[in-house]
Amino acid sequence: MKNKVLGSTLIIAGTAVGAGMLAMPLTSAQMGFGLTFVLLTLLWILLTFTAVLYAEVHQYNKNDAGIASLAEQYFGSAGRLFVNFILLFFMYAVLTAYVTGSGNLLLGILPTFENPEMVQKIMSLIFAIGLGAVITVGISVADVANRISFGLKVLIFVVILAVLLNKVSFANLQATPTNNLLLFSAMPVFFMTFGFHICTPTINEYLEGDNRKVKLSCILGATGIFIIYVVWQFATHGVLNQTVLIDVLNKDPSLNGLIEAFKVTTGSTMISEMVRVFSLLALITSYIGVALGLSSAVKDLLMHFNLRHDRITIGLITFVPPIIVGFTYPQIFLSAFAFAGIIFAFIGVFLPVALAYKSRKVYPKGEHTRGGNLSLILAVIFAIVIVIAYILTTFVKVLPSVVG
Repeated sequence: MKNKVLGSTLIIAGTAVGAGMLAMPLTSAQMGFGLTFVLLTLLWILLTFTAVLYAEVHQYNKNDAGIASLAEQYFGSAGRLFVNFILLFFMYAVLTAYVTGSGNLLLGILPTFENPEMVQKIMSLIFAIGLGAVITVGISVADVANRISFGLKVLIFVVILAVLLNKVSFANLQATPTNNLLLFSAMPVFFMTFGFHICTPTINEYLEGDNRKVKLSCILGATGIFIIYVVWQFATHGVLNQTVLIDVLNKDPSLNGLIEAFKVTTGSTMISEMVRVFSLLALITSYIGVALGLSSAVKDLLMHFNLRHDRITIGLITFVPPIIVGFTYPQIFLSAFAFAGIIFAFIGVFLPVALAYKSRKVYPKGEHTRGGNLSLILAVIFAIVIVIAYILTTFVKVLPSVVG
């Protein structure tokens, strides 16, 4: 457990690889594997690059500096206020969603109860308090919990793949897009599945500000995410031909529909239960990653105002609001998901690019990420395309719709 780079890599990968990954083949059903691979490759390059930019900017600050502190250094108090609001509101929304969704997953692996709604709420509460306690104790304990959960998740994933891969047909993998505009429709959905950037301050502190190790963790973590996604798409697109996938979309555009198609094609009845357990483990690792990012942002804010910032205080401020709101009026936070694509474009691309550009002006002889200003410009252009695609699919509804 002493290899902190490995632990940091798994925290990054675990944050992004959540239960939503399982339904990704439905998003790309009409695209085919080839175009899906191209899109995932482009997003992997983009978001690995911007994660490394965060690591670059962190080298000029204290090890425990949060993203809002970085923003204040280069954009003043107004920059800090804006970034703090975006980060806190969005991460509280994500944790609230995890709290409300955990009970349903836990209920699915338990025996039938007379009052399932009450049991579901109790399970959600146990999930939130249990993981909250683990994370509040410290990142070292959270690292151990994440390694165990991630290891089990990978083991189950390998077993699922073993069932699927012997049924792969390379003819299925050669399917072409039914509509080339689907590339833009799917872009925002896949873009958000690489969302781990909120963890970079926590990783930087855990690795004691060692810039080389932080960058290595970001690169390895993002690459791990990419490999898992590509292998999953390869297996599902290879087993289910495009006609079957589109038929699933028309009948039941959810993970349940996909699982039923796997049952029919492979003859395996254990897939559904394995997917359920995988989803629970994926929720745990994602919860740990987001919670670490949120606790880092809370600590950063408390330190800025010279307020008490011990572990208990940070833990209460981090975990109590999602629990209370999740059980009373979750829409207070969950309304943020209507703008999730735009928010992540800001956190994952625009902000790290802006911080890197400003820091290079202040520290021209620092250790800069390769590519110069051209790479920064290309990253921004790519992000703008994603935001436009998100608006045209979510709000204007001009582009063809995809699941996600």
